[in-house]
Amino acid sequence: MRVLVALAVGLAVEITVLVLVGQAIGFWGLLGVLVLSAVVGFLALRHEGRRSLVELGRAARSGRPAEAEVADGMYVALAGVLLVVPGLLSTLAALVLLVPPVRRALARRAADRAVRAGSARMGPTVTVAGVGGPADAAGPTWGARPDPAGTRSFRGTVIEARPADDPDS
Repeated sequence: MRVLVALAVGLAVEITVLVLVGQAIGFWGLLGVLVLSAVVGFLALRHEGRRSLVELGRAARSGRPAEAEVADGMYVALAGVLLVVPGLLSTLAALVLLVPPVRRALARRAADRAVRAGSARMGPTVTVAGVGGPADAAGPTWGARPDPAGTRSFRGTVIEARPADDPDS
């Protein structure tokens, strides 16, 4: 219910701002501003979206956790949705979300809230089931990849994850 009220209030504020700006600069001026903001927003979204995908790929190749890159991509997607919605305030919010330091701060805050709420844990122990096995096992083998951490790593699917301090692990 609160979400619907927030959406209704946001829509009313957006329409009020559009009417006020339209009265100040005229219909064609408002239309020009909306089109210009959409084009600039689209170009910024395309640039930041590519950058987010490159960073996600780097994280995956280096073997480090990619939570920050995933959150970054989600905020870029949210900015894209806000750019599709016609309006000046939604465009402004989208452009703010496209600023990398703002996204990083929001991602840190969201991660902290998730940890406090118990929906995310720091330092999990992960059990993975994958295809193949070590080179001395029967059947397919793991691909020979350099492992910078000196541990055995492979691609697979997480089937169970427990916190590092879990006594059952």
